[in-house]
Amino acid sequence: MVKISVLMPVYNMAPYIEETICSILTQTYSDFELLILDDGSTDGTLDIIKKFDDKRIRVLTHTVNQGLIATLNQGIDLCTGEYIARMDGDDIALPHRFERQVNFMDVHQDCGVCGSQVYLLGIDSITTKPLNHEAIRCWQLFHCTMVHPAVMIRKSVLEQYGIRYLPYIHAEDYEIWNRLSAVTQMVNLPEILLMYRQHPNQISSIHQGIQQVQSECIRRDQLRLIGIDPSAEEYQTHLDFCHFRIRTGEPDHYYRCLAWAHKILEGNLRQQVYDQQTLNLVLSQCFSLSRY
Repeated sequence: MVKISVLMPVYNMAPYIEETICSILTQTYSDFELLILDDGSTDGTLDIIKKFDDKRIRVLTHTVNQGLIATLNQGIDLCTGEYIARMDGDDIALPHRFERQVNFMDVHQDCGVCGSQVYLLGIDSITTKPLNHEAIRCWQLFHCTMVHPAVMIRKSVLEQYGIRYLPYIHAEDYEIWNRLSAVTQMVNLPEILLMYRQHPNQISSIHQGIQQVQSECIRRDQLRLIGIDPSAEEYQTHLDFCHFRIRTGEPDHYYRCLAWAHKILEGNLRQQVYDQQTLNLVLSQCFSLSRY
């Protein structure tokens, strides 16, 4: 059995796939299999993949596109490694990515998911994802806290709890972190281990409307865990926290946001879902980081 199964579903990634595969094959940590699932590509992606001659590569093909969620779940079942490293067909793993994540997870046996910061190609920016488990859980109330193609997951956790991706189309990663964080420790390493490509064909660009609807469902599910079923107006206030647009210079809006923060803290105090001190800090940061 290999240490790592690299799970990489691809669909029409011809402009990027060669560079992506090369970034995997040149990792400083070499005990892995690269499982590529071509989900019915029509742009020559599969032809490029087949040019690689490396015994660590396993290729499965779909004659008809099945979608990312079904392909991911199929891939999990086929992975043989102790760890599953996610990867997309248009990103670039830095050479020491696997080495850093394996070293951390080998030492921290309670950690089931290990992510990192990423460099955002195209906008010359670096993510600032929360680092520790409690901060990750609290920030999930507002937005996705892990960069999907940068994570490494302990497969035994997925098997023990029967966790697979659910049909939250274009937000499946945001949802699965909530279920995983309830059963295992999650961390983001502070260093950059992936270069994440920004381009017009990304899911977040072409399916933004669907992604927003699904993200609302996920946020509302999380709020219900602390006994809150927000009204339409309250959810709009919640979005102001999500997007750091709390208008501290407008008293009516400011006090409405303050009341919402208190409602979240009071709900959590009753239900004991999140660490109260961390949640209070996260809510305070929503105010301090707002640029309005």
